[in-house]
Amino acid sequence: MTEDSATLSYPFPVARRIKGMSGTAHEDLRTWPTVFEPALGTNVSRYLKRKRAVIEYLSGASDASLKRQYGIGMKGVYRLIRRCLEAHHDGQIYGWRGLVPYARQEPYTRTKVITVNGAGKGAAGALTTVLALEGDLGERFNKRILKAPSDDKLEEKRNRTAHWRWLLGELRKKGYEIRHEWPFNTENMGYVSVCRYVKAVLAANPTQGAMIEGGKDAQKKLKSSDGVERPVEHLLQRVEMDAHKTDGRFCVLFPRGDGSYAAKIVHRLWVIVLLEVVSRAVLGYYLSFRYEVSKDDVLRAIKRALTKWQRRSIAFGDEAYYEEAALPSGHNDRYIGMCWDETSVDGALAETSIHVRQVLDDIVGSRLLDPKTSFAVRRSMDDRPFVETFFRRLGAGGFQRLTNTTGGNPKGKKGRDPEAVAVNSRFQVEYAEDMLDILIANYNATEHPSLGGRSPLEYLDFLSSRPGAPDLRYADSSEVQRILSYRKLCTVLGNLAIGRRPYVNFAGASHHGDALQQRFDLVGKKIWVENHIEYDARVALAYTVEGESLGVLRAAPPWHKTPHSLEVRSGITAFFRRKRISTLALGDAIQAFHRYCEEYQGKLPVHPAYLESLRVLAMYAEADVGASVLDAALAEAEGGAEQPSTDSAKRTKEPSGQPLLVPDQVPNLPSRRKAATK
Repeated sequence: MTEDSATLSYPFPVARRIKGMSGTAHEDLRTWPTVFEPALGTNVSRYLKRKRAVIEYLSGASDASLKRQYGIGMKGVYRLIRRCLEAHHDGQIYGWRGLVPYARQEPYTRTKVITVNGAGKGAAGALTTVLALEGDLGERFNKRILKAPSDDKLEEKRNRTAHWRWLLGELRKKGYEIRHEWPFNTENMGYVSVCRYVKAVLAANPTQGAMIEGGKDAQKKLKSSDGVERPVEHLLQRVEMDAHKTDGRFCVLFPRGDGSYAAKIVHRLWVIVLLEVVSRAVLGYYLSFRYEVSKDDVLRAIKRALTKWQRRSIAFGDEAYYEEAALPSGHNDRYIGMCWDETSVDGALAETSIHVRQVLDDIVGSRLLDPKTSFAVRRSMDDRPFVETFFRRLGAGGFQRLTNTTGGNPKGKKGRDPEAVAVNSRFQVEYAEDMLDILIANYNATEHPSLGGRSPLEYLDFLSSRPGAPDLRYADSSEVQRILSYRKLCTVLGNLAIGRRPYVNFAGASHHGDALQQRFDLVGKKIWVENHIEYDARVALAYTVEGESLGVLRAAPPWHKTPHSLEVRSGITAFFRRKRISTLALGDAIQAFHRYCEEYQGKLPVHPAYLESLRVLAMYAEADVGASVLDAALAEAEGGAEQPSTDSAKRTKEPSGQPLLVPDQVPNLPSRRKAATK
């Protein structure tokens, strides 16, 4: 703003009535869009003279006074005001922008005959003139420019050259070339004018233009805002949650009858991540073996974000983790169970299920932000920029650096065969899980330029401990442990006439318990049965509808031996039901399922329940009797020099004295496979 402009005072209310201005918000000249006056250069003096004339006119100055001071009469000033009140392309009035000298409000319209001279000059406005003279040609040309390519039909790509050629063809039909009229009397035959016209038409229709120029992704991105209206003001205000398919091929080894192992490719692995927006720290994640992400996978990721993280026993190296690598709950105990206010998702069905929404609301105290209830646009990456950036970093800095990667796009393979690499290198799913944990933990301990050179964990410590920081909210630990518990009202069955003690059918299995077996008074009535241990559906708790405890119920054969989750049980039950195989009677359903998968591994894809079952077995092996087995396996992998301790040797026998697993017989397998061989 210049010094002269700064001294101007706007009259309010104005002394003269102007049509379309008086009685409206435009009467207050302070609300008019302004002009950056230094940018006007030599025209700034003329602009300021017009501006002062308008202000004096609205203040009630006479015609003689205006002419004497500014050289403009009242009629001239009135025309300037009318220009100021015209609608601009941005939706506002022109305001003070209407006074800029030589600024054109209406497009140029040619009024003279098109005459191109020998230098190629004299054809300004020729294209719009020709389109205006040729009936519906302009309308058809605009329609052609704004037509998006079909998703399922083979069509010519309509770039600017194609539009130019089409227009030349239409004008030839009308005799322009025979009469040697524009554009056929110019050197480039109007190519530049057509390109400029196409660009202007697309710019005037931005939604359609984005669809044509960039496709559906660009059109969706155009609809989303730039984030100005959804700021995050404090730590733990918002967490972004999304699922990402890993860019790699992995295998699983199936034992053969001759003692060898056959490799089978696992194509789809999903990782679900919760990332805190301000600190960029990953709070929790979960690796899913399903073909598609389910609500249970999402709940497991949320549960992991609320429970303590611990380092994994990595088989392929002792120095894979950075020294400070961790998730927040493993970095400091005060972050265990830490809650957040909002959870932003992209609208996927699993993330927006009623159960997930209730868990976030009741246990975390977090509001779910999905495309239906917030600023977010479905599948728009711009609405969750931090977690999308993390996924790009996870791919570029991890899985895509290995030769078993499929790359971020079909060209990313660059002639390699990721499946052959995975099979030949025996890159198993277990290693992918270990690698993912390392990558995420190391990410949290890596310095970020956008965090002032701090790592996400350091920035989390800094923000949460500085004076005036809001107190952290915590989830109830007992409620967190019940996030994935499954509860159902079941009818108590039993019959005194045939000597059948009371029991219930729960989640595809019969469950019995000492306390329940004495309660014939409950036969025919409903009781609550709850699977309270996420990875052990062999046991469940029972309550009457009044809340009276009925103790622990245990699953009847064939679900009573091997630990498994309800998810695994459901998958096995559905699998056998579809295949019409009845091998569940009296034996061990988990082992029967494993044998079936391993016998038919060459014909069927790897079942997600098989992979999940192996994960459960490995978990119990590490927690119970597997430590010695894992130690022996690692020692053997390192050369077999170390012998198991005496205590470990004792634990390799069952109470009956039968050998559980002799160290010399431990094959060179990951821990999960070893656990399955017990």
